[in-house]
Amino acid sequence: MFNQDFIMRQIQQLTQVLNSILAQVLSLKKLEEQTDTVNYLDQELIRELGFDLDEVLSIQDEDQLLSFIKKSGFNSEHLNILADTLFEIADQNCENLHQHSSSLNLFSKSLLMYEFIEETENVYSIDRNLKISKIKDILS
Repeated sequence: MFNQDFIMRQIQQLTQVLNSILAQVLSLKKLEEQTDTVNYLDQELIRELGFDLDEVLSIQDEDQLLSFIKKSGFNSEHLNILADTLFEIADQNCENLHQHSSSLNLFSKSLLMYEFIEETENVYSIDRNLKISKIKDILS
């Protein structure tokens, strides 16, 4: 019982950390350049979770995503928050020509995560499906 309580607390703490990072990214999105937001995200991922943004961006397919999920201890909720964070950063400067390719890469990673969640979750999300449609439109 104690072990199960400890694990639940760890999962809740991870969710709080990811939500905190997403909230900060959303506030930075309004004020700053994508580079500043990406740097903030990278620093927070390293400090709080022990991996960097490059590790997330190196994920190419569902097998690598599964490996990342196992390594990081993420569940669907955590993965959705990370995908939302990548989506918001990509959306911030999608129109900026200097950062367009970076935005496309972030969009493609968030799409991979959203589609994985769609396949594995039993819960339908209108918001997630709208984001998937928007990303597919942008990437096509």
